[in-house]
Amino acid sequence: MKNIIIFRFSAMGDVALILPVVLNAIKQNPDLKITIVTREKFKPFFEGHSNIEVFTADLDNKHKGLLGLFRLFQELKRLSPDYIFDLHQNIRTQVLKFFFWFTKAEVFGFNKGRNEKKKLIKNQEFKQLSHVTERYYSVFKEAKLVSENSKIENLPEFFRIPSETEKKIENWLVKFKSQRLIGIASFAQHKGKIWPIEKYAALIQLISQQFPTTQIMMFGGGKQEKEIVESLKNRLPQIENLVGLFSLNEELALIKKLDLMICGDSSNMHFATLSNIPVISIWGSTHTFAGFGALFQPENYTIEISKEELACRPCSVYGNKPCIRKDYACLNWISPEMVFEKVKTIF
Repeated sequence: MKNIIIFRFSAMGDVALILPVVLNAIKQNPDLKITIVTREKFKPFFEGHSNIEVFTADLDNKHKGLLGLFRLFQELKRLSPDYIFDLHQNIRTQVLKFFFWFTKAEVFGFNKGRNEKKKLIKNQEFKQLSHVTERYYSVFKEAKLVSENSKIENLPEFFRIPSETEKKIENWLVKFKSQRLIGIASFAQHKGKIWPIEKYAALIQLISQQFPTTQIMMFGGGKQEKEIVESLKNRLPQIENLVGLFSLNEELALIKKLDLMICGDSSNMHFATLSNIPVISIWGSTHTFAGFGALFQPENYTIEISKEELACRPCSVYGNKPCIRKDYACLNWISPEMVFEKVKTIF
């Protein structure tokens, strides 16, 4: 059995997207044992797969700083890895790779495509870049663990939810058994990715008018987002506020039961695509060309203002830059009616 250690500490969506990569690699090469070194909160993504284990990196305490990373290296070295795959490429993982250079393990890093992404957002070269999952998978190819011409395929199941969690969600959903379920994940880490909440409110009204047996499930995290959704629910009682209601594992179980997810460029988009449900994604300052698009989804499920209409798109890879126009036209020009037309093609 070939033993691989993979480093990826953040962000949540990027960690989740390791799953289709490693499962495709294992499908080609069942003789792989993969240890994913990441944060404790991301463990639910990988549970239930016999060839995959998670090693918790406590980067805020036990494994903090240079001495902490050396301690982490010593703990990982006991696993006798054959390969080290750095799927993060940050300072911490560079240090860990340096330590492993002095062992028998073969060490590989992945190409983040930083120069290509800079050209994309500076309007120097507007083209589709490799998806991040393809970049991850190329490391397996470089190590000759999968065939060079193989591609990542959609599989019947990615997330394996514990049976007790599945049962809890099924019991909770009994009250909605006669309704179709639409998830809405309206929030993201950066403003350049967030379609205005009032536009979501107008969209929900359009959906409810045409599809009255539809239940809206709104996702989010934190006190502020919970309050925003609760305020919306006071006006639109067809909303169910899920913010803070469930654990990550439970949310993943619930997403699998949805008939549709509507969201921005966020981790919930990736959770939904890996749950094999239809996903309508709304894009603002970021762009699918940067390689973080909704995996396995049809292109026409993506909603965005074209570059012909708005030449400044994309202005950011991650959505963290302030709008140079000051009006976030990339988001505000997208109307609820535009999104609703996509919903009608699915429902």
